[in-house]
Amino acid sequence: MKSTRIMLSAAIVLSVFALSACGEKEPAAAADNGLPAECNEYVTTVNTCVTKLSKDNKAMADQFKTQMDAATESWKQVSDKEALKASCKAAMDAFKPTLTQLGC
Repeated sequence: MKSTRIMLSAAIVLSVFALSACGEKEPAAAADNGLPAECNEYVTTVNTCVTKLSKDNKAMADQFKTQMDAATESWKQVSDKEALKASCKAAMDAFKPTLTQLGC
């Protein structure tokens, strides 16, 4: 369980850093919450996996929820939604092998 938590933490932290590095350009259309669909898919996928893995560890689930909420709020401030969209897609693609390893 500890190695699962470490792997999931690393994947989320790396994704948050990658997504927060987006530049400033003309914004594109976004979902109702201000995020591109690719970002919403990534957040939903991570949250679903964390929920599945943390049934016996509510503290872990709360920690990841706090991290994802903070990341989501910071992504809403990114004006270049096209770059954000690409970053979220890249994060999702990078996270897929981890999802398989974690059994999500």
